[in-house]
Formats: sequence, structure tokens, C-alpha cells
Amino acid sequence: MNTNEMSIHDIWQEMADRHACMLIDQDGGRLRARPMAPVAREEEGAIWFVTDVNAAKDDEIQANPQVCLAFSDEDDHFFLSVSGRAEVVRDIAKLKEIWTTPMEAYFPGGPNDPNALLLRVTPEQAECWQGDSTLVTGFKMAAAILGERKPDLGTHAKMRL
Repeated sequence: MNTNEMSIHDIWQEMADRHACMLIDQDGGRLRARPMAPVAREEEGAIWFVTDVNAAKDDEIQANPQVCLAFSDEDDHFFLSVSGRAEVVRDIAKLKEIWTTPMEAYFPGGPNDPNALLLRVTPEQAECWQGDSTLVTGFKMAAAILGERKPDLGTHAKMRL
């Protein structure tokens, strides 16, 4: 599917299918990115993350709730950027609901681990790009260089969530 044909539901499905993304927030005046495991819930309009209470993300988000999530899959030549607002949530029932076995590696106490903390991101806007294979992209780049014009490297879409 190319990005011109994507719906909001498709964006949510892409996020739900990904096991990792980069969460970008602000640490004072600097941007800071770190890999996180998203749990995207379209029906809730939220992307959930479990983080460590000692990792400073909660303080950073409380100081500035604007965040960006960056998803990428080089094999599919798919890239997605989601901007929104984050909040710290203390809800053991929700933590138990989204809990997965891999989270045990970080929180051996399970969803009741006192260091496990929820972050909820409410997305506001998404931008995605879908490109061709590396070989096709290489040919398009070479043709653009020889023809002195910009290459057509795939489709791009921007939408409000």
C-alpha cells in the first residue's frame, strides 16, 4: 500500500504492528530520543509505553508533554513520524492489561513492579513515507543526478489524528 492510499486506521495498524520506535522528548532545551516498545490502541486513541520510574522520562514529559514517535522499517522502506502529547499515568489495571512477557526483562516484579510506570501518548498528527526498493531508489537517484532534477523516491502523506 502506498501512503496516498493510507487511512487513519492504516496508520494505527502500522503502529500496532511495530515492536519498537524512538520516543523523542525534551530534556531541558535539548531533544532526546530513546528506543521504546509501543502498545498502540486505536480504540483508545493512545499509544502506551511502560518505562522505569528512575529513567527521568516522567520528569521530562511533565515539564514538556510534546513528543514525537519515529517508526521505521528499512526492509519495507516505510517511515512514520507521529507527533502528540504525552502524560504520565499511574494505573496498575492498565499496566496489567497491556503487559507482555518481554516486559519482565526490565521489570521482574511484573505489572506490580514499583519501578514500572505508564506513559500515554495521544497522537495529534502523523506523517509517513513509503519508498521503493534500494535498487530502484539507486536508479532513480542516478537518473535524477544525470538529469539534474529531483528524484521521485516514493509517496508521502500527512494527516491529523
